[in-house]
Amino acid sequence: MWRLPKEEVDWILAQFNEPVCAWFRELKRANPSLVPSPEEKDEYTMLLYKWTRDSYEDEAKFAKFQAWVRGEYARKGFVEVDYYYFAKREDAIRLNEEARVEVFGHWSDHHYPSTPILTMKIGSL
Repeated sequence: MWRLPKEEVDWILAQFNEPVCAWFRELKRANPSLVPSPEEKDEYTMLLYKWTRDSYEDEAKFAKFQAWVRGEYARKGFVEVDYYYFAKREDAIRLNEEARVEVFGHWSDHHYPSTPILTMKIGSL
């Protein structure tokens, strides 16, 4: 077991748990089930629904993790995680970097490098 750095605990606890994308929030308000109607079966709309469902699922997982971190920190004054946490975080960072390079090419890592704290929510820890 390893202790999370205080900065990382603070970052986790400070996160707001709602999908950032306004389109996702609007779609959920308009269709809480996030199941497309027969008229909405085009490829773009199907992907939008999938991404929206995935986003809400990821946020729910993160909210559960955040609540656990909050409880551990309140109880002990620190948070210990197993090695799997760090492996999963490193995978999320790697996937984020690969996507950044694919999308932004040579601009990606020189101007805005990822940091572990900024990419933690990716991968639904």
